[in-house]
Amino acid sequence: MMKKTMTMALTATLATSAISAPFAFAQDKAEPISNEVQEEIATNFIQLTGKLGKIEKRESGMLFTTIEQGDETFSLTIGENTLVLDNTGKKAELKEGLQFTAFVNKNKPMLAIYPPQYAPEVVVVETNDMGIAEIGTFDKDFVNKENTLKLNLSEESQITNLAGEKLAKEDIIGKEAIVFYGPATFSIPAQTSPSSIVVLEDAQPEEEVGNFIEFTGEISDIVTRENSTQLVVNDDKENPFSLAVDNETVVLDNTGKEVKLAKGMKFTAYVDSQKPAILIYPPQYAPEAIIIETEEMGFVTVSTFDENFVNKENTLKLNIAEDTVITNRTGEKLTKEEIIDQTALVFYTVSTKSIPAQTTPAKIVVLTDNEEPSTSAPVIEVLDMIAEIIEQDHYEVNGVKMVPLRVLAESLGFTVKSTGKGAVLTKDNLSYEITRDQKEYTHNRAIKKFEVAPTLLEKNKTYVPQEFIYSLRGE
Repeated sequence: MMKKTMTMALTATLATSAISAPFAFAQDKAEPISNEVQEEIATNFIQLTGKLGKIEKRESGMLFTTIEQGDETFSLTIGENTLVLDNTGKKAELKEGLQFTAFVNKNKPMLAIYPPQYAPEVVVVETNDMGIAEIGTFDKDFVNKENTLKLNLSEESQITNLAGEKLAKEDIIGKEAIVFYGPATFSIPAQTSPSSIVVLEDAQPEEEVGNFIEFTGEISDIVTRENSTQLVVNDDKENPFSLAVDNETVVLDNTGKEVKLAKGMKFTAYVDSQKPAILIYPPQYAPEAIIIETEEMGFVTVSTFDENFVNKENTLKLNIAEDTVITNRTGEKLTKEEIIDQTALVFYTVSTKSIPAQTTPAKIVVLTDNEEPSTSAPVIEVLDMIAEIIEQDHYEVNGVKMVPLRVLAESLGFTVKSTGKGAVLTKDNLSYEITRDQKEYTHNRAIKKFEVAPTLLEKNKTYVPQEFIYSLRGE
């Protein structure tokens, strides 16, 4: 699965914007009165809300619906194992136009496509009946972590898991559950006798710290360098970075097929956290693997697997078949035993709903090797990248080489602020102010002159004479 460990970037923003407050109909309950900042409660589930669009039935029997909320769009796939309830906890049918809240396990593999497509564990639809549906994690006293709700369980309270199996009240403790209830007291915490509770199986798993960092984005440009390597540019204003790609970089799509990089492709790059980094801005990484998103069915996850082929997070078990392709990064074939204790990319399509989920992968690419890992801290290489950046990005105007101002100035430690007509550069006691299409500029209020006026040669990118950049570092 493409996670955002960075965070998965492609779907995280949309999902977060769709998260709502607890799903309540007919009444509110008392909230704690405090001026203190409330501690953020960890959860394995995101809540997606909206109005159901047209419901289509796929050949597989799954239902599919697309939800449009202004500029935001996402889809839901509902299978036979998806629990569909109304806000009173009764089983319900999905109908176009109904308001809903979908509860999606954020650790579950998902298709890396846009608009994002989710497979929720539970869908709760709104009715006119009085009823509140709320997700929470409850302690031994059956009080949720937020201290806003205490459950007074009775013999009539139905407690089940997602499969509909009956559970004891002790099975609620420490696990996330959806609680369906009606009236509640106005005490703190509010108290209620729930009609039904659905335990969402897992307690919060321990966070695993992996050896790889994930970077997601969209290819805005590809530059072929003199040494035949490529520089893949993600020019997002909020998170610009570049990827240095060579013949050892694994480049595949989300089904495991080889693919050629091209502008406009959405990707997830896996970078070894122990690999030396180049201190420039925007940052530049050398990934071990780049996975390109397509509309084809295919999940990708990166993890480390034990001798039973279960990953460290206990979320996925591999049932390796004879036709499962297993290679290292250079394409050499490996045995399944060589996966053990190594970090690998796993490509698959269908998995069970068990814990851990089980799948028969189509392809496995081992990213690490059996050599003893270094125990020393990562080495940071500080390289002079000015000449390389200029080589890749420059124009000539009347014989003067014009180079990008912001990326070069910021790589030299300057703060660059746009004025709308130009920019102000500051660092320590240094200050420069330049104006596009004007040869005069100021250096600590002293007026100086460019040979060629700064120019907006590309959208949102001002170019200045090369000599100005070298003067910024005292040359």
